[in-house]
Amino acid sequence: MVIQAGLEDEIEALLAKAGMRLLTFSVSQRKGNVKVTATVFSPSGTGTEECAKASRLIEAELRRTANIQDPEIEVSSPGIDRTIRTSKEWQAFEGQQIKLLLVSENEWRSGKLGKYCGNRIDFIENDISTAIEISAIAKAKLDSSYKGE
Repeated sequence: MVIQAGLEDEIEALLAKAGMRLLTFSVSQRKGNVKVTATVFSPSGTGTEECAKASRLIEAELRRTANIQDPEIEVSSPGIDRTIRTSKEWQAFEGQQIKLLLVSENEWRSGKLGKYCGNRIDFIENDISTAIEISAIAKAKLDSSYKGE
């Protein structure tokens, strides 16, 4: 059994129509069984309902496009303190509260992720927007301690 090459893109588009972003996606096959693992994010909140909905959408797409009838599907949310690593995550988390640790600093900074522009972000701290190069960021995480949302 061969998994269709553009499957991730198709599932990403399907989830986008449902108001969710696909952050990670993997498909593995072992002894004829197919396992799909995905991480999804919804700006309005990603709980069990969103994960269940994403699972149903993914299963239907696997049946329709790849003729996979009984896949094992594992869908999760990004978690409240997710470390931001990929361009997909930077894009998905625009407008969210984040914490940054810059290479040149020892203290975490809290603020809102503005726009992601490939090699830099706009970071909004105390209503002041600053452009920060991705290469200057040692670590970035969603900020679960922010109480204003």
